[in-house]
Amino acid sequence: MKKLFLIFTLLLPVVAFSQQTVVQSKKYSWKKPSEKTDQNILTAMVFQGAVHDMEYMQMSANALLPSKKKTKLQVPGDEEHLVIVKSGMLTIGIKDSTWSIGGGSIALLMPGEKYDVQNTAGDSCTYYLMKYRSKLPMDASRGVSAGGSLVQDWNKIPFKPHDRGGIRNYFERPTAMSKRFEMHVTTLNEGIKSHEPHTHRADEIVLIIDNKTEMQMDDKFYKGGTGDIYYLGSNVSHAIRNDGTGTCTYFAFQFE
Repeated sequence: MKKLFLIFTLLLPVVAFSQQTVVQSKKYSWKKPSEKTDQNILTAMVFQGAVHDMEYMQMSANALLPSKKKTKLQVPGDEEHLVIVKSGMLTIGIKDSTWSIGGGSIALLMPGEKYDVQNTAGDSCTYYLMKYRSKLPMDASRGVSAGGSLVQDWNKIPFKPHDRGGIRNYFERPTAMSKRFEMHVTTLNEGIKSHEPHTHRADEIVLIIDNKTEMQMDDKFYKGGTGDIYYLGSNVSHAIRNDGTGTCTYFAFQFE
C-alpha cells in the first residue's frame, strides 16, 4: 500500500501537467475588470494555460482604482510578469526608481521583484498583466545579467517610419524565463498586410492598440479591433492586415 501511495504521489504532478489547458491560437478580447484582487485592483481573466515554451501563462485585464496610497506587490519567485498599460496613467515604483507611464508603456518584471503601483490621476487606469513560468528551469542570473526588470515609456521610444508604416522597438533580450524575448509596436498603413503568411518557432502575441485588423491563422481569418489579442502558437502560419480606415497600431512580441 505504501508503495502504491508513493507511485501515485510521484505521478500526480505529471498527470496534472498533462491535463493543463493549452492556450489556443485564436482571437481573445479585453474583458471589463470586475473581480477585486487587491484593495485597489480589479481584474478579469482573458486566457490562461500552457504554451510551447511555458508550462503556465495567464493574461488578464486589470483596472487600478484611484488612491492616495501605493499598492505594494511582488512577483512570485517562479514567475515573470509583463505589464502593458492600456489607458490612463500608471505610477510604478521599482527599487529606488519611479515612473509615471501612459498607454502603450510596459514594465517587464523579473521573478521575486517587489514593486508598487498607484493611480493618482483620478481617471481610469487599465492594463494587461501577463504572468508566465517556463517549462525549463528558470535562469535568474541570466535575467539579471540582461538588465533585470525594466520599464519602457511609450513617449520615449522613437518611431522609425518605413514603407509599410513604422515601428517602435521596445527590447530584445534574454530573461530569467526566456532565452529570447522580443517586443515591438508596428504601425501599418491602410489596406495592407504586414507580410505574407509565415511561421516561426517562437510563440507570438499580437495586441491591437488602435483600429481594425484581420489576422490569418492557417486557413482561418479573425477580425479584431482595439483591445483584442491574437495568440499565435509555435509554427502557426499567420499574417495580419490593416482592415480599417487610416493606420492601425499593434504590439507584437515573441518569446522562446
